[in-house]
Amino acid sequence: MGWDEWEQIKADVAARSETHMQVNAAGAAAGPPDLKTNAHGKGGAVKALVELIRPGLDKAGTHADETTDAAERAFSGWATGSGLADAHEEWALQVKNLKARLAGDQAALSSTRRDFQYVDHGVYSGLAGIDVPTPDPRRDA
Repeated sequence: MGWDEWEQIKADVAARSETHMQVNAAGAAAGPPDLKTNAHGKGGAVKALVELIRPGLDKAGTHADETTDAAERAFSGWATGSGLADAHEEWALQVKNLKARLAGDQAALSSTRRDFQYVDHGVYSGLAGIDVPTPDPRRDA
């Protein structure tokens, strides 16, 4: 294969290839966005976490603490009392972990829309900064 053939093959490949990219969801894009989120559903979930679930967990945890404490006192000195104490300790740990998980879920649901927008604009900015090199005219001479 000679140099001229190689140059012709490169020119043919370059002519067939697409030399630009387009991000469809950043800024005022013409096409409809293909990634959808349910803002209303996330808002409802956050409201349920704030108004029902987390307060209900606090109430249930407190009620269990009070009744278990009473049972521990009633069975103090018995193996049942120490078993209840161990179970109560584990219950408290599980309630604490669940509270942390629900708080994290609430925060994640609250920030999802903003995060999607930041990622979308970040990808657009990253792609917009890519400089497509132009062929060197000195090579063709």
